Amino acid sequence: MGPLAALRSCLSKSFRWRGRAARSEFWWFFVIFFGGLLATTTYTILSVESGEDVLWPPAVFLLGLFPASLAVMARRLHDKGLTAWLMLLGFVPFGQLALLILAVLPGDQGPNGYGDDPLGRAKPEGLTYGRSRVPLVRDDD
Repeated sequence: MGPLAALRSCLSKSFRWRGRAARSEFWWFFVIFFGGLLATTTYTILSVESGEDVLWPPAVFLLGLFPASLAVMARRLHDKGLTAWLMLLGFVPFGQLALLILAVLPGDQGPNGYGDDPLGRAKPEGLTYGRSRVPLVRDDD
């Protein structure tokens, strides 16, 4: 998924917390999100230094995309078979680092409890216990 497709997908699913999000959708959205936030903040700092009082662009940008960023993070955690309540880790020390690590890891292959695989991969053959995967061992004897 490219950057524009990821932005379009995330904005259209701003209030949709169900389902799964592929890594490409998540990372392209956050590159655009933080790039835009950096650009609007830089514009505001430069405008304040030049004597203008323009403090609203970063706030409008942040408030406009904040629901989409929460929703895509929830769907990214669902792709790993995890609950969206783990986003509360962002409020504890090093919790944001843990969320970053979880966002980097590949999602579950095949459908899981939160929906179909966003990449369209089939479920691997194997025994399952809860959400973990145990490889199926067969005897050829």
